[in-house]
Amino acid sequence: MKCPYCQKQIPEDSIYCYHCGKKIIQENNETRQEIKLKQNPKVNAFGKLGLLLFFIGLIVFDFIGGTILNAFQANIKIPFIISSFIYILAVICGIMSMKVDHDDMKKGYEPSGNKNYAYISIFLSLFVALVNLTQVIIK
Repeated sequence: MKCPYCQKQIPEDSIYCYHCGKKIIQENNETRQEIKLKQNPKVNAFGKLGLLLFFIGLIVFDFIGGTILNAFQANIKIPFIISSFIYILAVICGIMSMKVDHDDMKKGYEPSGNKNYAYISIFLSLFVALVNLTQVIIK
């Protein structure tokens, strides 16, 4: 191929001409074009809500509620069952966060949620809910 600036012969896969040093722009069907997404006017807070629900279930019901009921020799299964329902809500919030972002991207908007919060709320909630389930079954 020839350099469009200095007309000297250069290899086909060149990005820069090594004779004149200018960048070679190749019009090629394989060139990936980046799609510009519009600013999203909505705020997606489902991921953060899921993470908040996870911490409420973990700290308030599992740690504090379980400790208090264990100290009074009461039925310790109750806070674990309640927190398991809260973890299920946290998983639903995480999934909703990813769904809203996916739908927004289909409409041409930037994702407005934080998918890391969504992943954390989903996976940690599932893990701790399974631990709670084994705790309820064992006792």
